[in-house]
Amino acid sequence: MEEKKEYACPEQQRVGCALAGIYTALSIEGVLPIMHSGPGCIHAISSVLSVANGGQNPVPYMESVVPSSNLSEAEVVFGASDKLKSVLEHSLQYYKAEIFMLVTGCSAEIIGEDVGEIAEQYTTPEKTVLHVALPGFKGNNVWGHHQVLSALIDGYVSEYGETEVVPKRVNVWGVVPHYDPMWVGTLEKLETLLRRIGLEPNIIYGPGRGIDALKKIPTAEYNLVLAPWTDLDIAKKLERTFGTPYIHFPYMPIGPTAEAELIRTLAETFDLDPVLTESVIKERADRYFYYFNRNLVWIFDMHNQRSLPREFFANASASAALSITKYFVSDLGLSPRRIYIPEDVPKKHRKTVKKLFLETAGEYLTEEDIIFTDDGGLFEQYLKDVDQMVRKSAVIGSIWDDITAKKANMPFVSVCAPYGDVLVCDKQYFGTDGALTLMADLYNDAEKKGLVSAVV
Repeated sequence: MEEKKEYACPEQQRVGCALAGIYTALSIEGVLPIMHSGPGCIHAISSVLSVANGGQNPVPYMESVVPSSNLSEAEVVFGASDKLKSVLEHSLQYYKAEIFMLVTGCSAEIIGEDVGEIAEQYTTPEKTVLHVALPGFKGNNVWGHHQVLSALIDGYVSEYGETEVVPKRVNVWGVVPHYDPMWVGTLEKLETLLRRIGLEPNIIYGPGRGIDALKKIPTAEYNLVLAPWTDLDIAKKLERTFGTPYIHFPYMPIGPTAEAELIRTLAETFDLDPVLTESVIKERADRYFYYFNRNLVWIFDMHNQRSLPREFFANASASAALSITKYFVSDLGLSPRRIYIPEDVPKKHRKTVKKLFLETAGEYLTEEDIIFTDDGGLFEQYLKDVDQMVRKSAVIGSIWDDITAKKANMPFVSVCAPYGDVLVCDKQYFGTDGALTLMADLYNDAEKKGLVSAVV
């Protein structure tokens, strides 16, 4: 269901405006966004997706060095083409990049100048200049992320991409860089696992990838989407453009159950060695259960306390909420009470997302328990009205929900933007190893809040 808004303005911002799609460009080495927007725009988007989201800064181009035309009232009235050309010319001269992306924000889009023509004018065989329109009135940062990827596919990959398909090569999609605070560590662990079972992952984000990985996109045997709805449209676009089929595995696997499902899905699709894949599943599960069982007595003691959680609430992105719901239900035996998804999921995807939650936890959830909204504060308002027994549940969400959980004395884990003013570094919750970290984070927070008595 869609919750009615209680206030004129949504509370507790969890997404950035469309302009924050530049963080996808900044996560691809060799791509430089050039801002054609007001001077305060980049500061506004960084407040949600950068330092406040796990201490992240883009590399190699931090926000402070990203070129910008810094549109003023004069340019809005009299035109800004000459100023943009000047900024672009200096950027081409002084910045080391292969793809320069002219990013137009709200002011530039309202002016209505032909920025695409400027991009074509300055494109050379050595340096590609693209235009992508990211006005905040069109959508949020996830929409902006898709616009950036579409521009790269249409303007660069289609022109310069390799063509010969490589067996067992797979493009990885579904992770939105910077919006997912653990994107770097997650992709590193995923890449290691895919190589371990005999695949060649092609990931365009993060260190050591970039332009070469972009060129390899058309050569993949499959595209793999690891999210309930994010990047599905991109996978379909690649299928139309290059004829590459896609695999939709709707959650990033956390824990032995989901990880085994992913490995077996890939093994069947790519016809991988079954002896190898099953041995990898067993090896990773054995390690997980060694650590799990080593702490089992302590965990059981927690569950025997009246104030400790057997249930949970989620107020998080669809990707984080579904992945963790799968792990909590399948491997930890926790049951969800209500799921808030405050990222304004497009209406065309909501039916699919709701179905995935019901397939994962339909024993505990109804359709009314899955709420799409753009107001992150609705969960806090809801929690004020529920009974005290429900307040003994755990909470997963963003740093906003830490405040709510503290008031209600509930265990909490931050899983999505804004993650908080702490360092994420290479932390991740992926697979069996990441599940141990997530489990420890949840129960350590309960201990910190005095919800656990010592084992005697």
